[in-house]
Amino acid sequence: MATKKKATEAVEKTAPKTAKTTAKKTAAKKEEPKNIFGSSKVKTLFSITQEAANNAQTVNLAGDFNNWDKEITVMKFDKKTKKFTAEIELEKGVHQFRYIFDGTVWGNDPNLPTEENDLGINSVIEVK
Repeated sequence: MATKKKATEAVEKTAPKTAKTTAKKTAAKKEEPKNIFGSSKVKTLFSITQEAANNAQTVNLAGDFNNWDKEITVMKFDKKTKKFTAEIELEKGVHQFRYIFDGTVWGNDPNLPTEENDLGINSVIEVK
């Protein structure tokens, strides 16, 4: 037993301090779930009632998270709740977005704050 202890002490004395410090920090750090691209994202639910969507038959979602492409994110309509919803994974932080009603009319979420950028006024959501 004394031999093992001396061997361990010898390794600890010769090992660089940075390696020991890094190992301790890594072990103590709680890992967040990551997607296949290695980034931490949070499932985020977007929801708007059909009434708030100008009684639209279709609603899409465009924002800084999908390069403002109005066709990528099609929201699902629930006949029971009369709501359009879409759940997507977003990076933590503040995001701007808009809804597209029936493929042509752009609108904001009446329940969220808005912010202006070069293209106009957009809804804002903060992902934590």
